[in-house]
Amino acid sequence: MSRRNTGAGLLRSALDSRVPSSSGRRSRRDTPRSSRSLRASQAASRDVSDDDFDDTASIASDSTWLLDEDERELVQEVGDNWEDLLKASLESLNEKRASVREKTLEGIIRLMSHVYIGDGLEGHRVTLLEALQRGTRSSKSAREQQLSLQAIGLWFINFGTGDEAEEEFESVDRQLRKLLEEPEVDAQVQAQAVSTLAIANFISSADYRDAVGLQQFIRGILEDALQERQMEVALQGFSAIGLLLTVLANSDITLAEHQFDEDYELHMRGLKCDSVEVRVAAAQNIAMMHEALSQDRKPFAFDNQYELVGVLEMLKHESNKRLGRRLSVKQRLAMRDVLNTIEDGQAPTLKLTLFNRTLLFDDWVCISRLQAFRAALGGGLPEHLVNNGLLQDVFEIELDAPEDTAHSKRRVVVGPSSDLAKLRTLDMRRRRDERHQAMHAEVED
Repeated sequence: MSRRNTGAGLLRSALDSRVPSSSGRRSRRDTPRSSRSLRASQAASRDVSDDDFDDTASIASDSTWLLDEDERELVQEVGDNWEDLLKASLESLNEKRASVREKTLEGIIRLMSHVYIGDGLEGHRVTLLEALQRGTRSSKSAREQQLSLQAIGLWFINFGTGDEAEEEFESVDRQLRKLLEEPEVDAQVQAQAVSTLAIANFISSADYRDAVGLQQFIRGILEDALQERQMEVALQGFSAIGLLLTVLANSDITLAEHQFDEDYELHMRGLKCDSVEVRVAAAQNIAMMHEALSQDRKPFAFDNQYELVGVLEMLKHESNKRLGRRLSVKQRLAMRDVLNTIEDGQAPTLKLTLFNRTLLFDDWVCISRLQAFRAALGGGLPEHLVNNGLLQDVFEIELDAPEDTAHSKRRVVVGPSSDLAKLRTLDMRRRRDERHQAMHAEVED
């Protein structure tokens, strides 16, 4: 057997149906995209009710995030040897057979999503990125392009805060925009390219104003996707715009408002799509911008807010018979949260249980970012929250992890004490009540 095939086979065997751990190192440079208002709070887990936390269950209750006791020994073994496995597989990306390259990419994706590798692979980081970029060329199969694009997004999550990250981002940005401008690009490739561009920009672009240019570029793709009913592309378009808006909302709220004004009609069109996922993504972007543009005693109001609320109410009460129970529940809960934000100034609280501790995310900017990283990392999100300094900076959380991370439970170290957390909760409720009273007073006037 050739060395190339051996490398691909080792990586597939080691990662097949496994959830590897990592060694708990910080990223090399801090990200400028840290959340403005997130507070990670420690709380006791409680049962999820049908009308309270069901909308968080898909993120917070995914059993694939948990390390099985029976897997821990193998997890430690893979965690110690991932660098050798990955180096061996780099050669397989040059294999002539597309099937071998695709299998290798699947293994690399699983590795980079479940293991933080950002402090390793010295001398091979750029080699890996260049190999992944070659896989996006139009001469490759749609499957290989999609896998390569997905792996590039994970590359930035692992290595995107390095010293040369901005230069590497510019190279990827140029290449993927060129790919998206080609005629007859496969819809799945197009969707993945949009998603990868957004996550790479969020992590590695040094100037928040770069998000404006990318948002304008994605706007054109989104318009075409809605026109042609390409729902997968539309979904990634709205998700990408949402992630980019979190950058602007935390950096220049006036610019964020201007950008969202340009996209508002697209979001209204998104609410009327056949796809529930697209409707939810569009609605959540609207809620995020409403929250970002509102002040404590002066809630923001869209120009046609009455029409917007009417559409959201209609979606909230849409019949189960048309959508099916699962999609109906998803849409109902999502629209409920968006309406609570627009009408009462109340954002949802998303609960993420992580190694016997609970993180609470209680504003839309943080929730949008969490959803973006969840989409990219899948079941590997908890491992990156523990070991990847990028995510800890983005969400402003501190985690204390012992050296033997594969055999010891992590402890979530939160900023506020429990007493301060209680005071903060009371203050948050007071401010929400004031916004609610101010909004209804304006309506009465």
